Amino acid sequence: MIPIKLKLSNFTSYGEAPPELDFTKFKLAAISGLNGAGKSSLLDAVTWCLWGSSRAGESSDSLIHSGANRMQVDFSFELDGHRYTVKRSRLKKGNGSTTLEFWSGSHNLTEGTIKTTQEKIINCLHLTFETFTNSSYLRQSHADEFTTKGPTDRKRILADILGLSNYDLLEERAKEKIKEIQSKLQLLEYQVLEIEAELSQKQERGKKKRVAEETISRVEEKIKTLEEKIKKLQDRRETIKIANEQKAKLEQNFLQNKKELEEIVSQGKNRKARIEGLKQELEKLKGVTVEVEKLKDLQEQKNKLDEIKQRKLELEKELSGVLGQINLKKQEKQQYQNEVEKLQRELKETEKKGAKCPTCGQQIGKEEKTHVHKNLTVQIKTLEHKLSEIDCAPEEQKIKKIESALKDLIFDPGTYQEICTKLENLEKAQNQKEQMLKTRATLTSEEKAVSEMRAMFVNKKALVDILEKEITALPPDLPENLSKTSLEINEAEQEMTELRAEEKEVQGMLGQINELMSRTAQMEKLQKQKTEEKLKLQKEKEAFEQLALAFGKKGIQAMIIEGAIPEIEDEANKLLGKLTEERMKIALQTQRETKTRLESGEKGIIETLDIIISDEMGERLYENFSGGEQFRVNFAIRLAISKLLTQRAGAKLQFLVIDEGFGSQDAPGRTRLIEAIDTIKNDFEKILVITHIEELKEEFPVRIEVTKNATGSTFEVTGI
Repeated sequence: MIPIKLKLSNFTSYGEAPPELDFTKFKLAAISGLNGAGKSSLLDAVTWCLWGSSRAGESSDSLIHSGANRMQVDFSFELDGHRYTVKRSRLKKGNGSTTLEFWSGSHNLTEGTIKTTQEKIINCLHLTFETFTNSSYLRQSHADEFTTKGPTDRKRILADILGLSNYDLLEERAKEKIKEIQSKLQLLEYQVLEIEAELSQKQERGKKKRVAEETISRVEEKIKTLEEKIKKLQDRRETIKIANEQKAKLEQNFLQNKKELEEIVSQGKNRKARIEGLKQELEKLKGVTVEVEKLKDLQEQKNKLDEIKQRKLELEKELSGVLGQINLKKQEKQQYQNEVEKLQRELKETEKKGAKCPTCGQQIGKEEKTHVHKNLTVQIKTLEHKLSEIDCAPEEQKIKKIESALKDLIFDPGTYQEICTKLENLEKAQNQKEQMLKTRATLTSEEKAVSEMRAMFVNKKALVDILEKEITALPPDLPENLSKTSLEINEAEQEMTELRAEEKEVQGMLGQINELMSRTAQMEKLQKQKTEEKLKLQKEKEAFEQLALAFGKKGIQAMIIEGAIPEIEDEANKLLGKLTEERMKIALQTQRETKTRLESGEKGIIETLDIIISDEMGERLYENFSGGEQFRVNFAIRLAISKLLTQRAGAKLQFLVIDEGFGSQDAPGRTRLIEAIDTIKNDFEKILVITHIEELKEEFPVRIEVTKNATGSTFEVTGI
């Protein structure tokens, strides 16, 4: 990881808009300023942005600038040629909320939750906060963090720096595989036991099979004999049944024909009686035909009189109409005559002296008199012309013709009434004649039917006699024989049903035994297969046990650590030699003897990571060295680990931070520290040294000057 840019807002002592820190402007720089100015806060911002942790631990609200409710840090870095940006913010309002974004250029790598996004960042860096602070970040007052940790923690941190967690994962997977195989082996053990238990019944099943086959053979023989017996009984029953049915049909036929014969005799008697009645009825209807003929003649007379009567009524109606027309003409003629006489009187009045107008009643003059006289004369002539057009002669002539025709029509009401009275018996006579004809036809039909029934009687009597003889010839005990034979068949069929049930039961048992025998054969194959599978799983389990051991702490990991220890020792002793003029050196011990002895009497060996420090006075405990000497030891070990971290696959940190620690050194010691930093500067892409010592910061060409005022902290990069 190579830092590129850091942007703060309301983080610790920094206000809302401090300057952005551009790391691309320098390779080695010192962050200087007074105590409390905010120097270490710049590195806290980096760790809080990347991991959510800082010197204040995981408490975020305490990092928010006084008086502000929200802080944010954006940190960009380069890794494997790609630029990444992490943006983390914290809002204090309410219960507080945090946001976290992860970007690769313009591509958003942010996951659905902060936890999963954080895991993605750590996986990308291949670096946790603890590993960073125990290797490349020598925090203020924590320079001895790695040295003062217990051997187990030191070894764990070193394993994390060396990327050995993958081996832990492989070991865990190997152990999971061992558990999985063990479960399969346990299941196989149960299956093999079940197979062996089932195979132990093989001999007993063979014996049961033989018994079942013998039983089936015996039952089948009985069934065959019984089937033959039932067949004979069924044939016998069928013969008796046919004879019995024949007898029943003959008896039924005999009874039916006998009944029909009796019916013929009864119908014959009835028809004879009916014929006598019809003859008597015909005798009574003699003379009806003559009476009907007489009445028909009277009907013709009545029809002629009806025509005369109708013609007379029509002429009388026509005469009445003509008389009405003459009366109308006479009335119209009289009306015109009256009008003429009135106008003539008015004309005479106008000729008198002092005549008045007949219309208005005013006296008229000579000219007016002439005009009135002329009008009245015209009206009189018009009316006289109309009178001349009215002629009653045609109607009078027509009346004479109608009256002459009426005289020629002779109609006697008395004679007409007498004929109508006699004709009232015509319908009755006609009905009697029709009845006579029907009776005569019925008589003919009945006589013919009686003749046919005589022939039917003769034939039916002969058939009844024949059927009676056939019935007498048949055996009388057929029903008893049929019932007896049916009973024998039922008993045989019942026995057959029991035998077939027995056969079915034994067949079912045999089927089960055959299935079990077949299963036994399958089990023998399965036993062989399961045994082979068990051997294979046992070998596979042994292989994974070896892998788990190899991937474990005492396997490959121990070998890798053993391989890295000399490198760390060499690098640390090189730096420590420069810092102490070759007076001090360290040794890293990965194993030591146990205090207690084993059962064999020998002392055991335990895995550890002890730091042994020595100088010209020999080996001493870490606590027995001065503060300056302890810092130089810590500094040498941490730089050696940081250098290892930059070189190992995965993390590629390439970023070193040294926060204070120089105060414990005298002037020559500080000089040697500067020289050591200068020696390793090419091993890192970026190195930051945080100090408040004025004479020390002058040793660095690029400085980040941090100051603090009433509004908060700020900084300025100089020497670029």
